[in-house]
Amino acid sequence: MRTNMGSNWLLALGVLCLLAAPLHAAKDFSKPVEYAPIHVGDIEPEIVSLEQLSRGLSVVYYLEFFERHLDQIPRNGSSTFIKKTGPPVFELNHQFGKEEVFQTGTNRGVALRMQGYLVVKDTGDFEFQALSNDGVIVRMGGKTVISDPEQHSDRLSNVGHVTIDKAGHYPLMVEYFQRKGTAALKLFWKTPGSDKFVPIPAHAYVHLP
Repeated sequence: MRTNMGSNWLLALGVLCLLAAPLHAAKDFSKPVEYAPIHVGDIEPEIVSLEQLSRGLSVVYYLEFFERHLDQIPRNGSSTFIKKTGPPVFELNHQFGKEEVFQTGTNRGVALRMQGYLVVKDTGDFEFQALSNDGVIVRMGGKTVISDPEQHSDRLSNVGHVTIDKAGHYPLMVEYFQRKGTAALKLFWKTPGSDKFVPIPAHAYVHLP
């Protein structure tokens, strides 16, 4: 009898330990993340024909994208996702909620790549930051300025510090995805001499059709 009682006691203790152990199967994507700032310098504007430029950024969508990280977005031309070209995106200041993401016809399973130029009229030290849900990557002059590429709820990205020595048109690429639930994408800058972040104005985005 004592042997059975001892075995039962050990079994009960083991069950309690399992119940008390933390679960690591799922990552908490809503947990706040502190990012180290990114510092970028040594970038040059491109010489472009102003007459050929159009407002906004060109955009390509990848539909049925239910991945959890932007490293899965197609980069070599081939894609297992449904590829769709949309009309230009004129600003990045969107709190979609559960509504349609841009002009995709859907509110979930969307990845996109926007390209064009950021028109910079001042020189000095700029700061950039994004609010997104889900992931976002921003590259300027071919260099990563903002990197928050995984699935998450609404949160602010790292701050990207960019030193601009010449006014002009800087190549800009924005990659973003919305998996499920709510969605948001906003891009801010803090210009030289300013003390706060504001949405980048629509007139600062242009592209070559």
